[in-house]
Amino acid sequence: MSQILVGSYNTPDHAGVALMEVDGSGTYHVVSQLTGIENPSFMTQHGKSIYAVSETPTGGGVVAIMRQGNTLSYGVRRPSGGGWPCHVRVSNDGHFVIATNYGTGTVALLRIESDGSLTGLNDLAFHTGSGPNTGRQGEPHAHSAIFTPDGAYVIAADLGTDELVFYTINTQTNQLVRTHTVNTPAGNGPRHTIFHPNGQILYVANELACSVSVFAYANGTLTHIADHSTITGANNDFTVADIHISPDQQFLYCTTRTDNTIAAYQILADGNLNRIGVYSCGGAWPRNFAIAPDGSYILIACQHDNHIAVLPRNTTTGTLGARVATIPMHSVSFIEFI
Repeated sequence: MSQILVGSYNTPDHAGVALMEVDGSGTYHVVSQLTGIENPSFMTQHGKSIYAVSETPTGGGVVAIMRQGNTLSYGVRRPSGGGWPCHVRVSNDGHFVIATNYGTGTVALLRIESDGSLTGLNDLAFHTGSGPNTGRQGEPHAHSAIFTPDGAYVIAADLGTDELVFYTINTQTNQLVRTHTVNTPAGNGPRHTIFHPNGQILYVANELACSVSVFAYANGTLTHIADHSTITGANNDFTVADIHISPDQQFLYCTTRTDNTIAAYQILADGNLNRIGVYSCGGAWPRNFAIAPDGSYILIACQHDNHIAVLPRNTTTGTLGARVATIPMHSVSFIEFI
């Protein structure tokens, strides 16, 4: 069995964080649970530390969780400087945490201490602007931020302004320095991004357009290659959620909510994509998902159905089978193999 870290939308008196052992048949065992954090909806692990957002409408925060074996404990909740923090990542050198505040369109920088704890909010970068979708893009909505493989930049995806915003970190002053911006097509609503392991291709999951954009990356420059739809029919207010690459680096997957599907693509030699299928995700509102280390199955966080769906995966063709089991978790929103 493999071990996963699970996060969810839960009140502090409920176990919003869990460690579980799972396998591809849906057999599972809850190893450890943690209460005390409001809406730990997204997390990232670095060494023995786990960093979770506390996604609240005002006074959002980031919490450092310590893992000793199978025991979880949490430290001081640090402010993220805005509302609805929804994404968090650790810098390549392990010295900083970046959190994005969806509600207020800001990017927060927090420094990591030697013991894994977080200092207070070191810097906060504000986005400005809007997009053509008046219902969703009336103001900035920073949705995620990742570090480039070369360690040179932070790229923040702003759903509200249709921008990929580049920053560097001044390690002397612990500040974010905005360097340049790449505009995406109006109304795309970029949500999550992921680099190909070769460091030369960036994939962008566009929440509002229900598409995946492919960019070539070199020295802080993005060159658009193509866009690929995640759905097979009309976009009936569907919204893309999460994006991941298979362990063998041959396939990419992206979930779409309301349509309740997951699209599969073959990654071509030049990094472009060829869609091979769109499959039922096994539940409602597939927010986040994770691919097993051996690639044989996918776990999908079906938030509105309060379960994790287990889908078998053909490691040769990349195709997915129908759901074989579910694992219960209230308002589940995040899964990561650890």
